[in-house]
Amino acid sequence: MTRQQDSAAASRRSAANSGFLGGEYGAALRLLFRARNFRHIPRLLREGPRPIFRLAIQAHNTAEIMRLLREGWQLNFVSSFPRSGNTWVRYLLADVFLQAHGVATATELPVQPDKIVPDFYCHWIARRNVTIPTPGVFVKTHETFAQLQERFGGAGLRPGAGGSGAVAPFRGCKHVYLYRSPEDALVSLFHYYDQQRPLKARAAAGIDGFCLANLPSWEESLAGYLRASEEGFPVLFVTYELLLQYPTEILSNLLRWLGARHDAATVERAVSNMQFTKLQAVETRILLNEEAFFFRRGRKGSGRAELQASTLDIIEKRTGQLMEQANARVLMQQSFQGIPASSKTAQIRRDAAFQNRQSKRLPTVAKLERA
Repeated sequence: MTRQQDSAAASRRSAANSGFLGGEYGAALRLLFRARNFRHIPRLLREGPRPIFRLAIQAHNTAEIMRLLREGWQLNFVSSFPRSGNTWVRYLLADVFLQAHGVATATELPVQPDKIVPDFYCHWIARRNVTIPTPGVFVKTHETFAQLQERFGGAGLRPGAGGSGAVAPFRGCKHVYLYRSPEDALVSLFHYYDQQRPLKARAAAGIDGFCLANLPSWEESLAGYLRASEEGFPVLFVTYELLLQYPTEILSNLLRWLGARHDAATVERAVSNMQFTKLQAVETRILLNEEAFFFRRGRKGSGRAELQASTLDIIEKRTGQLMEQANARVLMQQSFQGIPASSKTAQIRRDAAFQNRQSKRLPTVAKLERA
């Protein structure tokens, strides 16, 4: 039995071998029954048992991650504000990992991506497919860094107080943070809520009202991961817009940072398989319900096309500095170290710098390199 298989079996036995309210499961149950979770009661009446079921999964996953950290596993969080490319990256990673294991892949993967990079909120991490080798355990999440740190890195830490007090296992976690221009991410989230019957009430204020109401959550998400990076936590920032424009190059850089085995042909096949038009075709065939579509457009510019100028102005003023900091980190991290310089990699840097300077969000490349 491999270490991964043994670990999965151990996770299934752990509840029986420990006190019901003791250890990680006790902490997970206490999380489930926190007073603030009772705010979900109106949702239960409106949506049925799904919210409480998801809370139960999160409680179990909290316990499982704590156990994995204690046993010395490498944890890799794929994090973002919703509708920022997180699911797309999970599909790309799953495709690459399957190919590295010798499995032929197509758009409809032979192993569900959820079994390789499970979603913290709705998939049991302990039931991931441990036969597919990956460089550590991967978890998709929309948690802020402060929320992850509170759960897994020491509840007494205050955001911005420095990371030196975090427990050693959590300090070793890697964080892939995907971010998207705030107006595009918020508009995409609005349409997702508006098309889902259980979530439609959250979009009742209209697109501009919805985006402004949810803007603080977008700010908190990006700001937290920027602070974490400044405090020395390993965070790789990936901008959705560059991933759209240069998917093979950005995915290759991401895989190198993770230490994942890959080659150019593997990456190109994954990118080809996971084109948005192909993913949408699979959804159309499987779901037969446009309301359930997850992959909507995969474009940039929706925010500027759909929001009022006054809304865009507020978003720009409130997020400009955060975007400047994040984009500067992307340009530093996407240095393509270890890859021979080429016209393509140079063009990516030029495009990134030009695009962001145009929106007054990034210093020039020359200033960045001097820094």
